[in-house]
Amino acid sequence: MAAEAVAALTMPHIFVGVDAGNSKTVALACLASGEVIGAGRSGCGDIYGVSEESTAVEAVLAAVDAALEEAGADRSEVLAAAFRLAGVDWPEDEAFWDSALTKSWPALAQRSIANDGYAAIRCGEPSGVGVSVMAGTAAAIAARGPSGATWEMGWWGQHAMGAVGLMNEALKAVYLAELGIGPATALGPALLEHYQLPSVLELNHWFTRRRRPASHADRTGGARVVTAVAGQGDAMAQDIVDEQGRRLALYAQIAARKVGLLDSPEPVAVVLSGSVLMATSSPVVTALLDHLQRSMPGAVAHSTTLPPVAGAALDALAEGGVEMTREVVDQLTATAPNRAFFRT
Repeated sequence: MAAEAVAALTMPHIFVGVDAGNSKTVALACLASGEVIGAGRSGCGDIYGVSEESTAVEAVLAAVDAALEEAGADRSEVLAAAFRLAGVDWPEDEAFWDSALTKSWPALAQRSIANDGYAAIRCGEPSGVGVSVMAGTAAAIAARGPSGATWEMGWWGQHAMGAVGLMNEALKAVYLAELGIGPATALGPALLEHYQLPSVLELNHWFTRRRRPASHADRTGGARVVTAVAGQGDAMAQDIVDEQGRRLALYAQIAARKVGLLDSPEPVAVVLSGSVLMATSSPVVTALLDHLQRSMPGAVAHSTTLPPVAGAALDALAEGGVEMTREVVDQLTATAPNRAFFRT
């Protein structure tokens, strides 16, 4: 066999995308065609969300190794990797991850590190130019402009969004109604039924007590109740949902302006993702689109069924030299794990 052929067979040929958050970290291993050949999952990969930064590094690498193991491969076979990580908010955060990856994976020459807000852009806009609005447990919003300029919301976000935002406002409304200083709302009975609690007093106690309080998952798990009650016509729940849409659209507009997308003659692509926006008939999407058309007329929204980690995988493919065609995206879509794999 010719030396060139041997070299071709031994060259790295796998592309890895990682999406790390507080609830979970997931990784996909793909071929150049876009075919997903391995998926891995682990715990919190946000350096702001753990007591020891090394725990987040271990989680990220555990997800990568699990994906590669399923693919029947190892790290030496990875040509390019894109790490889209919650908590990469400041230059020192990126420097931390650069150092950690250099130490733990020195052979990985082609890699990129960015905030997880960028992960979903290619899921709806293969060029990677546009705005990503992700609303899941919390919210991550980021944009990449036609010149390559980038901006992410990070710690600039001054409003609670996603499931956290929905629940914060819902609980406030329920407590004020219980005190008699807020309007009556169906949110109280609905949340009590969801959590199987007998009274608003017990709800407040469970969420705030010193020992064995409601977990983070418990706190955010009622968000679907809020949107359901809004869909049933409750005025307070509808106001909460509308405010969520307004906040998301506001930061999407800021992101687009920061990277020059509002100066471009092309329509602004806005990619929607995350459990709150991917939910069937989500009223938050309806509210977001309504406010988006007011703040960015002509914006084109792309709702994607792909999880953000798929966008990270597409980034790895593009950064590794693969041409971003519809066929590549379609192949990744067809071979990605089912939604149950990503459920928090």
